[in-house]
Amino acid sequence: MKVYNINFDCGRITYFEYNSLVQVYRFHSFYDVCEIVFSSSLPADDILAKVIVKEKIIPILDCYVQMLLDTFIVSMDFTENDFLYFRGKLFSYKFISCEVEKIVKNKNFNCQCYFFESEE
Repeated sequence: MKVYNINFDCGRITYFEYNSLVQVYRFHSFYDVCEIVFSSSLPADDILAKVIVKEKIIPILDCYVQMLLDTFIVSMDFTENDFLYFRGKLFSYKFISCEVEKIVKNKNFNCQCYFFESEE
C-alpha cells in the first residue's frame, strides 16, 4: 500500500509504503506559484481569491498538478489500495477538489483520492 500526502500549502509530499516513510519531497507551494504568476505580495488567501476572480485558477492548477504527478509520483503499479491525500486550504473550495480529481483520473491513476482542508 502506497500513500502520498501532497500538501499544497507548504509544498511537500510525504511518501509512505506500508506505513513506513520512504521519501519526503519539497517543491514550491501552490501559493508561491500564484504569487510568481501575479507578482504579488498579498497574503495567501488574497492571492487565491485574486486567482479565482481572474479565472486563472484552472490553468494554473492543471499545470501545477500535472507537474507534481509527473515529477514525484510513480503510478505504474498503483492499485485500488493506494492513496493520494491532497491537503491545503484551497480544498475548502469544492470545485478545486473536483478539478484535481479530474486531472488525476485523466492521468489514469488507479488509486483513491482524498481531499483535506487542513495540514497533516
